[in-house]
Amino acid sequence: MSPDYSALQDTLDRGNMLREGHFVFRSGVHATALIDRDLLLADPGTASRFGYTIAKAFFTEHVDTVATPSIWGAGLSQWVGYFLEPKANVVDATLVGNDLLIAEKLIPFIENKRVLLADNMVLSGKTMTRFLHLIQELNGVPVGIATIWSAGQSEIAGLPVTSLLNAIYPSYLPDACPACAEQLELQSVDY
Repeated sequence: MSPDYSALQDTLDRGNMLREGHFVFRSGVHATALIDRDLLLADPGTASRFGYTIAKAFFTEHVDTVATPSIWGAGLSQWVGYFLEPKANVVDATLVGNDLLIAEKLIPFIENKRVLLADNMVLSGKTMTRFLHLIQELNGVPVGIATIWSAGQSEIAGLPVTSLLNAIYPSYLPDACPACAEQLELQSVDY
């Protein structure tokens, strides 16, 4: 079952979380819409709506744990875990230097468990790739990657990426970008 894109789009519009234009991310990917990642999950109603929609997409996957590599994904992961049935545990990583670490007392929630990796956005895919390897090193069984918006990855290290908003707000390589074809002014995004 597909998400209710009009309801998700209305949520973004009501919260002033979306800017239209011509944007380039650090990864080099272009988009004609920019979702404000800070405002995206600041409202519990919005966060719960996105969490519920992701949980619905993974409802039959028997997820034991929802794990996230970032602070931006922590709030979303709580809602995803809450709406799964049975409810899933939630684990978040801590960035120490350049390393992603999971607290020792949380490792039992990963070991030999079915783990859904989640974050609010997947931009270059580098952080999620590192996190996926960490989950695998801890003997977790990744079942998928879920995000609200992705800068174009349909899979990371062979694992499918479920991106809620890419169907209505796609990302583009520069050669295929409609805003480039129209020669619209390009704005750099610091993420």
